[in-house]
Amino acid sequence: MSVTRKTEIEPLDGTPEKRLFWSIISDYDFKTGITELIDNAVDIWIAKKNRGKLRIDLVLDTERQFVMLSDNAGGIRQEDLRLLITPGGSRNSPDAQSIGIFGVGSKRAVIALAEHVSIKTYHAEDRSFQVDVSKEWLESPDWELPAYEIPEIESGITKIELSQLRNPISVDDDEKLIKHIAETYEWFLEIDGCEMFVNGTKVEPKSFEMWAYPPDYQPRTTTFEIFPDGIGKLTVEVSAGLITDRDPIEDNYGVYFYCNNRLIAKEIKTRDVGYFVSTEAGVPHPDASLCRVIIRLNGSAKLMPWNSSKTAINFGHSAFLQIRPTLIQLLSHFSKLSRALKDDWESNVFQYKNGEVQNIDATAGLHSKKLVLPPLPRVIKTRVEYLKAKNKQKIQDEPWTLGLVESVAAVDIISRQKLQTKNRIALILLDSNFEIALKEFIVHRSDLFPQPNLTQLFQNRNNVIAAVSGKITIDGQLLIKARHYYGLRNKLIHEHATIGITDVDVDNYRLTVEKILSILFNLTF
Repeated sequence: MSVTRKTEIEPLDGTPEKRLFWSIISDYDFKTGITELIDNAVDIWIAKKNRGKLRIDLVLDTERQFVMLSDNAGGIRQEDLRLLITPGGSRNSPDAQSIGIFGVGSKRAVIALAEHVSIKTYHAEDRSFQVDVSKEWLESPDWELPAYEIPEIESGITKIELSQLRNPISVDDDEKLIKHIAETYEWFLEIDGCEMFVNGTKVEPKSFEMWAYPPDYQPRTTTFEIFPDGIGKLTVEVSAGLITDRDPIEDNYGVYFYCNNRLIAKEIKTRDVGYFVSTEAGVPHPDASLCRVIIRLNGSAKLMPWNSSKTAINFGHSAFLQIRPTLIQLLSHFSKLSRALKDDWESNVFQYKNGEVQNIDATAGLHSKKLVLPPLPRVIKTRVEYLKAKNKQKIQDEPWTLGLVESVAAVDIISRQKLQTKNRIALILLDSNFEIALKEFIVHRSDLFPQPNLTQLFQNRNNVIAAVSGKITIDGQLLIKARHYYGLRNKLIHEHATIGITDVDVDNYRLTVEKILSILFNLTF
């Protein structure tokens, strides 16, 4: 066997080029960059076992286009100043339960935010130092960055000043940043000893655990352990339920991820978490918008399924794949529950603001077996079923109202058919239903009409309307609309020309008839 001969040559220079920074900052916006700097302060505080109170102050000066972040997490020693610019350099252990791990976050954050960065710091066991990262340094090939000893600043303080911002800030940014910080660091702001301020305004924590507690359908939570690399352990808590803070504009439902108590991603509605699959959560839709699942992972930072900027979840990561069976079952269950109760969320869901989250065993979910969850209520699928259910007691007490309810439902059925004359049929049905309703009211309200002469009365509809409206108040505008559509019906029947009936006509008359039926019989539509 021949042996390959190797001749040693001059060693290669493995020093990274500074364009490395530029290649990794494109996914940073203002909020992402600022939170990276906050993460750095929080990690230092965590490393100190949360000793002392952590205070982080942010100043956004829109006139000077200047941003300053100050924290009292402990400061940076002289020997660690190099970590401010060294790609991958970090004091955080990958095994620690920290937020940072990659050693590039705060570095690319400051570079992404501004062309000039000044960092002043004073560690209690050292002196005060200043490091300036300028555009000129970044564009030069030299990696040596001058550092200065400066007059003492307050002990334990680090100040990061950002000027010549790459993107201008506006007066609205402080409000947006307050909201972002309130959501991202909710857990830290809830505990005693951590405060954050933006332009002097204290940030109050924003929790997404705004659960509703309908009887038998309270939110569920489960806690279990996973082993993403087969050895290291993460503790997982998955909570799911219906919510009371639904916002149709923001679409604030879906899946939320926290890693080591820091919000990573929210309102996830992708196929990866169970949407767009009919056997799982189905297509994201307002019908399912009361369902929220919150996942909290705690443990070694190196095992977390986040991306390097901590703005998204890696759905191919082993940690996520181990959580997914439990997530899918809970998301599917409460999405279906949201749809099942959609016809009256106010009384079925929103009124139940107090209760307890129910614990369930997630062992089955981890092994792709079915979780023990309460059976879902029967979903009313058709309009006629819905209207009959809404008016069940009324129909039971006054059975003559059944035909009135079913006729309204029949109009919806006709409107969905592929018939060229469906609007004409619907208009005739609505008008007939209106006239029958007047008759039923007169016949069954003997207290108001002791001995009605129906034959004489119904010779002229205007007389019937006058008789009924003389006994019960009906909005005059409703009666005007009813007369208008009665006139259209008469033209269909008595005139040679066939008039056109539009979708708007049908919708308008249907709403008119529904309102009059509600007044006459207290029916609900």
